[in-house]
Amino acid sequence: MKFSKNASLNLSVNAIVVFVLAFSMLGVGLYVTNLIRENVGSGITSVVNIQDLKSPPSAEDPITVSREVTLKKGKEIKLDIGYYNKETIAATHARIGISSCITPTGEELEGMENGGSGEDTLLVVSPFASMVGASEGKGYKIKIADQSEAGILPTGAYVCTMIVFDPEGDDKGSIDNPYEEKQFFLNIVS
Repeated sequence: MKFSKNASLNLSVNAIVVFVLAFSMLGVGLYVTNLIRENVGSGITSVVNIQDLKSPPSAEDPITVSREVTLKKGKEIKLDIGYYNKETIAATHARIGISSCITPTGEELEGMENGGSGEDTLLVVSPFASMVGASEGKGYKIKIADQSEAGILPTGAYVCTMIVFDPEGDDKGSIDNPYEEKQFFLNIVS
């Protein structure tokens, strides 16, 4: 049997090319998988472990939200919020929402929606509903989005009231009589 140096060199070059192509395809596959995972995960709101929150909710501080939240015009922000049910009964279908916002000029902001998006909606809170037992805490991942056309919300600090409510409730826990509420600043920036 006779071996040729050209044949072995040609085989080595082919092996290197196949090796480089395989790693390139692996890298592209991992990149695409990561993009898909991030995009699917960004639209889903869910319940999180309260130990993962920076400030777990308690009977003294039933809603844990940052004192100031910054939102860019026409964009969205994702927040981790905690809720502690200090009632003696379970809070069924407990959702996080914003009941009101006072604009920097002192007027009440119209066009807010908790859990959807309507035609005239400016500010949307996308919550996940869950059952929170008596003397129990839950963590929520929520999304606040500025859906105003061309970001028409004026920049500045809005005083907003975050609430925990039951969208199906008509007594305690309803949007007009929420389980809990807490004020925070929503800074709209360009």
